[in-house]
Amino acid sequence: MTTIGILGTGGLAALMVRGVQGAGYRLILSPRNAEVSARLAEEYGCEVAASNQALIDAVDGVFVSLPAATGAGELAKLTFRPGQPVLSAMAGTGLARLQSVIGPAQAAVSMMPGYANALGVGPSILCPDDGFWRPVLAATGPVIAFDDEAIFTAAATFGAFSGASFGFMAQVIGWFQAQGLPPDTARALVAATLRGNAEVVLRENRSLPEIRREVVTPGGISELLLATLEEHEALQAWDEGLTHVLRRIGG
Repeated sequence: MTTIGILGTGGLAALMVRGVQGAGYRLILSPRNAEVSARLAEEYGCEVAASNQALIDAVDGVFVSLPAATGAGELAKLTFRPGQPVLSAMAGTGLARLQSVIGPAQAAVSMMPGYANALGVGPSILCPDDGFWRPVLAATGPVIAFDDEAIFTAAATFGAFSGASFGFMAQVIGWFQAQGLPPDTARALVAATLRGNAEVVLRENRSLPEIRREVVTPGGISELLLATLEEHEALQAWDEGLTHVLRRIGG
């Protein structure tokens, strides 16, 4: 059985533990956050290492979800085996920086939304493509691999887009509630609408402009809503926000 070590036991680590349950991996957690590690061990049958170094010594591959600001420094204090697969989900830590602190191990970087991965439906991106980590990530949802790190970094902004989408949903759900819909009904209506539209984009073998022309009819209510958003540059603001994120994670 392949053994995966998880360095860092914050929110993402907990979600990854949930996501890979039942996929046949043995999981060992770092003792960094003793309370969270103990809870995950009890709920999901994980093991807790005596130290971060003991974890590295005991596992086949290491998944890193340490805080981005201090994670590279913590990794530099540890000793990895030659060729040991190490996957970092620390935003802003590139391949070169990761490789420089893990020595002879094999570096790869990833980004994922987290919560959706816990349910097995969240996408992950991976750079470079890696035969060890691809099946691990696939247990939590679809995997998209990149060989070009610059393109990977641009794609990694989807993590921010994913989180921001909850703010968008909360705004629209709140509007429906203000019109008198019960909270559960408003929530179900918005979530089901977005899930349905996402399936259209994934399944239909047509371009998005073609689909949009079909669903946004001239003079219709969808056109009215889009015109209002465009009048306030609400759609263009997404471009600006994503550009800010890209500048941060791209250094």
